Amino acid sequence: MKNPKLLITADKNISAPFLEMADLSSVDIIHIPLEKFEPYSDKQMTAELLKSADSFAFVIYGNLRNARYFVEWAEQNNSLDQFKNAVHLVMDNPAMDFLEKNSIPAILPREHARPIDIMEFLLRISKDGTTLYPCVKGRAEEMPGLLHELEMPVAEFPVCEEAQLKKEELDTLRQKFQSENPDTVLFHNRSSVTRINAAFPDMDLSQTKIISGSAGVTRLLIDMGYEPDFEADGTWLSIANVVNKL
Repeated sequence: MKNPKLLITADKNISAPFLEMADLSSVDIIHIPLEKFEPYSDKQMTAELLKSADSFAFVIYGNLRNARYFVEWAEQNNSLDQFKNAVHLVMDNPAMDFLEKNSIPAILPREHARPIDIMEFLLRISKDGTTLYPCVKGRAEEMPGLLHELEMPVAEFPVCEEAQLKKEELDTLRQKFQSENPDTVLFHNRSSVTRINAAFPDMDLSQTKIISGSAGVTRLLIDMGYEPDFEADGTWLSIANVVNKL
């Protein structure tokens, strides 16, 4: 029996926890990333952050992408050592491994942590001190919102921005899609539904198995006339558990 050929369109840094947890011997991963990010730096924000670098008690990384672009920014500005006295918190092993390879000790409060796990850890050790949260320009993330709700000071610092795929890049991805012909597709978030439909308009979802990353994704797919075969609970761990059962 042939392995399912699973299409994943998430950025490689975003999907790193899934690739670490999934049983890749039972499925053929067709990774065609439709998300693209580029470094972002604002001169004024950079100058202000460098002045206050020593004042941050915590740095929280929502994923490997944010960690990579923050370290790249810090190295370009010769400021990585200024942040090493802070407590660095991560939500998954790939981000922790990356930071430790760059001589930044990182804490993972629990395996497959969610933002609420980070919050509980912070509340146990201290409510004092400002948190730095590297992020994507113009994109809201759950962790800073939780900190704001508890009136805990947080500075969101954009280190990258989403970029459009160039025509030649999209053409290459479409050729890979046609040659691989995946029979199962993962919609990991709501945005992936739009991206996949735009990139592969000829894909017949009625002939493929559909994995929904969350209840919100499922609602969107149903509104479009597609009933997912499987639904995860919004985490990469739950998606990996679904894929491992294929």
